Amino acid sequence: MAVWVLIGFLSFLFILDGTVLQWLVPQAWGSDIVFISRLMVSGIIILSLFRGRRSGLVYGFCFGLLYDMVYGQAIGVFAFTTACIGYISGLISRQFISGPIIALLATGISQSIHLIMSYGWLRLFDITLIGWQEAFVYHIIPSVIFNTVIAFPVYLGIKWILKRFAPDLAPMFQSKWR
Repeated sequence: MAVWVLIGFLSFLFILDGTVLQWLVPQAWGSDIVFISRLMVSGIIILSLFRGRRSGLVYGFCFGLLYDMVYGQAIGVFAFTTACIGYISGLISRQFISGPIIALLATGISQSIHLIMSYGWLRLFDITLIGWQEAFVYHIIPSVIFNTVIAFPVYLGIKWILKRFAPDLAPMFQSKWR
């Protein structure tokens, strides 16, 4: 049951990325600063912190492939980068004790790696022609800050889903001081 609820929650984040948040970001109002909303990636990062690297890899690949089919210009770019970030975040969960601060820090670092990897692949295939400095200053840094701030409600949602629908499955990312 928890798997279906998590898939539904990540699908909701995926739809929210492409609909409501597109009207709220500054580039919709004519700003030079661009927020690339990746709530679904934040959800996969946080889910892999709780459930481990294999779950992050599977969810990351599936939802990244879905993102490629709906929004992407090249099939496989976001599937690869999201799966890699899910796997790396799952490895992080074994190194640190849990808490929202560590989860948000891991989300910020993973989001920055994801956006840099995605930019690199899109630049390699000549899909984007934006220079590195402009992409870093006007796209990547504001997007990482935006996605890290928005990741806190996602963290609370995934934590609630796992406590409510899968209490018998011990999460890997749990406090050692409980």
